[in-house]
Amino acid sequence: HSHDLLPLPYTSSTVQHLAERIRQTQDFLGQRILIENVSAYLNYHVSEMSEGEFLAEVIHQADCFCLLDLNNLYVSSHNLGSDIQDFLAQIPFDRVKEIHLAGFDDQGSFLLDAHNNPVADPVWDLFRQVQPQLPDVPVLIEWDNDIPPLDTLLEQAAIATQISQQPASLTPR
Repeated sequence: HSHDLLPLPYTSSTVQHLAERIRQTQDFLGQRILIENVSAYLNYHVSEMSEGEFLAEVIHQADCFCLLDLNNLYVSSHNLGSDIQDFLAQIPFDRVKEIHLAGFDDQGSFLLDAHNNPVADPVWDLFRQVQPQLPDVPVLIEWDNDIPPLDTLLEQAAIATQISQQPASLTPR
């Protein structure tokens, strides 16, 4: 049992395995599905590519869409020391159909994707960075644990709306 989805090794054989199953699912449903970047807490020594390269290749081979979870991206980057900008450079933004924002739990030696806190400033900064490239993509604030009062949730949604409505020239990159 695990609190989270467990990461996979970033190998070409894993890409093929996932892409085949995603295509099967899409064929059954008769439509494309979205796949999400997951939070990671460890690296596999057998990985052959970065997370961004891996996700982009799965999206390409499966001909599917992407759910870009910016909290997961930040958590993984912090935990593994990976480069957020490298990840973003790899992602096919034309395939991103939803963005997720959430809060994490700082465990001291690592960040846990717990969806139990307000969206952290670095995650808001990532949203400000990608939003001009994805102006019409829906955004979801995820909050699954330690649910706060409704006012807190509405405040988080208002921040996302405010960022989304900023002209691209005023949005820092």
